Amino acid sequence: MTRLSDAVACTVPEIPYAWVEQTPGGRIVAPWGGSFFSHSYTVLDVAGERAVGRFTGWPAFMRTRTGRPHRGYLSDFYRQDDTGTPGRTRICPRTFAEDPDALFFVGLSLPDAWHLLAEAGDGSGEATLWILSDDRASWATVEYAPDSTEFEVDQFGPRRLWDEADTAHQWWSRLGRPGRDRAGLTVDRDGQHLWLDDLDNGLTAPSRPRAERPL
Repeated sequence: MTRLSDAVACTVPEIPYAWVEQTPGGRIVAPWGGSFFSHSYTVLDVAGERAVGRFTGWPAFMRTRTGRPHRGYLSDFYRQDDTGTPGRTRICPRTFAEDPDALFFVGLSLPDAWHLLAEAGDGSGEATLWILSDDRASWATVEYAPDSTEFEVDQFGPRRLWDEADTAHQWWSRLGRPGRDRAGLTVDRDGQHLWLDDLDNGLTAPSRPRAERPL
């Protein structure tokens, strides 16, 4: 008996239940994720009224036209009248930006923001980690310098984006810093549900703090 398989050629933030209904007894393979981290395939096997699977691979597909935020340039985000909120962090921005497992789990809390590590380009080894919201209203920077153990932070706009990323990073650390291959996804009539290691161990990322600074 031939097994049905549906492969998706664009990145999606969620798997519609209609795809489960259209692939009885088959397999769904789709690039999955939000703005922060979208470099994972979800591979789901359909059995009955649900699909279950895990994350793997390193895809690089565009998002759907309707779900694709306008990126633009850093100058599109930066406003000279912005007053930032300074701070410091012990999380190394370079290590953070180069760890796909950290980015995957932090991205569960920040599906509507993206990140960029910009090298200084002067041979110093310094770099700036930018985190920018899809709506262009908020952004944060973390300054990397070699041999430093603390790093300067600035946050702008109504959201404290680095605080959100830091909270999600701490949550990932409390979980034992699992690899993304330990995370799984179930899709049923009630939507999609994340879990860690097994289906009974539900995975709920920290939500955005309600308190936000007005523009």
